Amino acid sequence: MKINKVTVERFFKEHEAELKLKLIAGSGGMDRVIFEPSVNRPGLILAGFKNYFAHKRVQTLGNADVYYLRSLSEEKRRHAYEAMLNFPIPCIVFSRGLRPDDLLVKMAEKKNVPLFQTTLVTMKFINLAARALEAMFAPRGSEMGSMVDILGIGVIIKGESGIGKSESVLALIERGYSLVADDITQVSLEDGSKVIGTSNPITRDHMEVRGMGIINVG
Repeated sequence: MKINKVTVERFFKEHEAELKLKLIAGSGGMDRVIFEPSVNRPGLILAGFKNYFAHKRVQTLGNADVYYLRSLSEEKRRHAYEAMLNFPIPCIVFSRGLRPDDLLVKMAEKKNVPLFQTTLVTMKFINLAARALEAMFAPRGSEMGSMVDILGIGVIIKGESGIGKSESVLALIERGYSLVADDITQVSLEDGSKVIGTSNPITRDHMEVRGMGIINVG
């Protein structure tokens, strides 16, 4: 199994609707890489504490962060933003429909750091984004064999060509079980312990049976 590289652009494209994301600035940095499947709140570094800053994660700012920043003078806000932007962070997301001020927009554009806005409340965004990232970071691979869903458990049927794999799968389908994938099963490891099997979207619900050709079993 291998772990695919997760860029900000991929994260945005795959979860824009679910996370209600809107790009505000920093489009030149969409190729930045997210290295950890989690979300960080950068309140401490904005307050001047730079140790242990989780800069490899998506950064999100909520009400408390924004109101704190608004209480600062422009010079102090600039120093706070510089402290955060000097790290190679992937991107920044403002929750609750909050919008970054003009100073941060200008600095983010200069450093090519993507700024996003979401209408979700902070904790809901963090929870949904963390789940989405964990799925994106899950190790993936493929297994030669057909998978059938038997009472909620995925069973992969493997064997040499011509041994009767498709006929066995078809017999299980006739008994009320569901086809997950034919011939090649895409697998991913989620939560470090749970293996999930899926099919290629192009061939989903279809299987090839010797002497019959390709049939739709959906």
